[in-house]
Amino acid sequence: MFLDGIKEYVKEITTMSETRNQRIWVAVRVQRGFVSDIRAYRDEASARSRERSWRRQMNPDYDETGVSAVRINKGRAPARS
Repeated sequence: MFLDGIKEYVKEITTMSETRNQRIWVAVRVQRGFVSDIRAYRDEASARSRERSWRRQMNPDYDETGVSAVRINKGRAPARS
C-alpha cells in the first residue's frame, strides 16, 4: 500500500486470512429518534471514547448513544448491484 502522495511502500498490517471473522466496534449516535452518526473502530477503547464525547454534548431526554461489537465475516463475497 502506498501512503498518501509520499510514494513510500508500507506493508499491509493484516492479510485477508488474518482479518477473517475480525471484531470491530461500532459507536452509534441517535438524536431525537434518528440515527445521526455511526463510527467503526478497531478497538473498544476508541469506540468508548467517542461515546463519552457524544454523551457530553447530548440531551439525555431525547438523545442516546451506544457501542456494540460486530464480527466481520470475510468468507462471503459482497453482493453486486
